Order: sequence, then structure tokens, then C-alpha cells
Amino acid sequence: MRKLLYIPVIHDQADMGSLETRLSMEGEKKYGQAAWQNHLAQVQTSWNRIENEIKQQLNSTPANKMRIYQDGLPKAGEIGLKIIKEIAKRGSKNYQILDELSRQGAQLEEAESKELLLQEYEYLSILSKATTLTEQLHAYIEFQEVAQELLNKRDAYIANRINITLKKDELGIAFFGGKHYIINRLDKDITINTIQEFKDKISADLINQHSL
Repeated sequence: MRKLLYIPVIHDQADMGSLETRLSMEGEKKYGQAAWQNHLAQVQTSWNRIENEIKQQLNSTPANKMRIYQDGLPKAGEIGLKIIKEIAKRGSKNYQILDELSRQGAQLEEAESKELLLQEYEYLSILSKATTLTEQLHAYIEFQEVAQELLNKRDAYIANRINITLKKDELGIAFFGGKHYIINRLDKDITINTIQEFKDKISADLINQHSL
């Protein structure tokens, strides 16, 4: 039997790299500083619950029988582990969990297409750097025209990676943003358990906007 623990996530501040400051400013502007800070606190609480659930999984499945699949990470092996450690040091709870699992023997898998991620990042980078209303509107329209197609291609790639790498008697742990649509693309012999967190209003709004 192959099993997958699927975790739809909202990325925290430390995950966003160079986009962090701009996204935080936009969040406070749209929702208000108090509401945005409360949202960030709830995101952190959700990550703590996820961490506890994974610790429970380790009681029944040894780490060397686990494979990790991470949103936005197109590298495995030494390079992938180095990326994980660097982002974990910035305070990302998601990547701290990955780091701990890999230390205990879980196998990090290359889950994403580098080419597709670069395409998406270029659009988001242009959007984040736009200063005038006209530039922002133009960049937003350009991204929306390709966003769903890029997401569909990413999801197909991710599902295929899980299908071909997850072996019998193994547990996969998959962390992907809530807008992804991967589960329906997985092989029928994979038993899927989904952890639903990030239920606050702003998290739901961000998922619907395809923002974070």
C-alpha cells in the first residue's frame, strides 16, 4: 500500500523570499494591520498543529519510509537540502519541518518543474515591482492570462512525480498551496489523508485570489 499525507498550505512570511515585504505591505493595506497580524499568528498556529500531526506519523512510520514533496522546490539531493536549511534558518515553519524530517532519514523528492516555476516567478516579480497603477494593472492582467495554465501544468508535473517516486509501503508527505489541484491526478492505489488547516477568513480569501 502507498499512502500520502496531503497538506494544503498557506505560506508564511519566511517562505516568500524577496516578495515578503511587498506582500506583507499589501496584506496590511487590504485587511488592516491588526487583522493581517492576527492572520499571520493563525497561520503560525496552523503550522504548529501540522508539525504535531507529522510527529504522530513518525510513531507509526519510520522516517526512512517517508518521501517529501514540497511546493516550489524543483531540486532534491544536496542542492535541495541546502535550500531547505537556508529557508529554515529564516524562520519558515514549513521548511523547519522538512529539515527535521530529512535529518531523520526522510527522502526529499524533486516535486516541481524548474522551467514552470521560473515562468511563474517572472510574472510575479514584474507584478511586485510595478509602481504605478497602470503598470500594476498591466502586470496583473498578464499574469491572470497565464496563471491557470501554468498551475495546471505544474499540478500535472507534481502528480506524476508522486506517482512514479512513491513506493509500496511508503508514506509521502506533500506540502502544496491551497490552490493546487493534485489529488485527482494521483494513482488510484495511493491512499490519501488530507490535513485541513488555515481556516481563517484571510487565508480562504488568499487561496481564492491565487495569491499565496
